[in-house]
Amino acid sequence: MIECPSCGRKHRPGTLFCSECGVYLPTGGPLRTEPLPEEELPISRANPWASEPVEETGEAPRVLLHIKVLSTGRQIQMPPAPEVHIGRLDAAHGIFPDLDLTPDGGLDGGASRRHCKIHQRGSTYMVEDVGSANGTFLNGQRLTPYLPHVLNDGETLQLGRIELEAIIQ
Repeated sequence: MIECPSCGRKHRPGTLFCSECGVYLPTGGPLRTEPLPEEELPISRANPWASEPVEETGEAPRVLLHIKVLSTGRQIQMPPAPEVHIGRLDAAHGIFPDLDLTPDGGLDGGASRRHCKIHQRGSTYMVEDVGSANGTFLNGQRLTPYLPHVLNDGETLQLGRIELEAIIQ
């Protein structure tokens, strides 16, 4: 059994979060995302006006989005939904992202529980930072929070220190 270092509740081996207080059990550390040192993150900002116009069509999109976690090689097919959330699981607070980066070192890598989301408009994907602690970067350029940018095939997303590759087919 694993004992929570914060509240003392016992859990089965392999449990990630304490069901009583929400502490991350493998490290006993805080649930919140710690800000990374600025020198570890890219400096330049993406131009919010550089995004291409997006065609709105009434047809169902025929393209699929896969996300590859570069550090682990894990590849995930994202659900065909108008909006996909990326971050870290926090069951105690009801946060269940579509792509959970916890198994890929998300907590230590600086990924927020609610980090970014990807919108689908027709056959175009757009990425948007949702006020994350360490920012979302598209091809090395920091995105302005809550301002969507077009996401193209082969482009790199960085969430804290976690690098992802977008594969659009």
